[in-house]
Amino acid sequence: MRTIIDTLRAVSELVEALFGEPPTSKDIHEGFTRPCTYVQPILMQAENSGDLRLDTFEIQIIRLAERAEVGYLDLLQYQATLREALEEPIRVSDSFFIYPEEVGFELSREDMALVTSFKVTNVQLRPETGDEDYMADLEITRKD
Repeated sequence: MRTIIDTLRAVSELVEALFGEPPTSKDIHEGFTRPCTYVQPILMQAENSGDLRLDTFEIQIIRLAERAEVGYLDLLQYQATLREALEEPIRVSDSFFIYPEEVGFELSREDMALVTSFKVTNVQLRPETGDEDYMADLEITRKD
């Protein structure tokens, strides 16, 4: 089963490919150097429907630019780069891709930050519950 962890790894790999550095794992209070990127889940919902498992995730990519006059232009370029990248499916594995939906961007000139958010819905078959053996046993031991 693919989980939020697989989704975050795939988004982190995309961020590294786009900006040439992996997302930072430092907390904001620990301090960090700019430019840098954070990837974080905001919303995680799980639902089962019959044999299907439906997971909905909202993910944020926070890109912080240099605190300089050119920083805002960098934010605009980051936005254009992310917009183009999020129009395509994101590869999680050779046979599993995520498709960003409801992509939104917020620019903050004061913080020199770009916050990109999007939703992902993963639909997967639920793992087998083991009922097959029980059903096979019923077929073998039934009486006519």
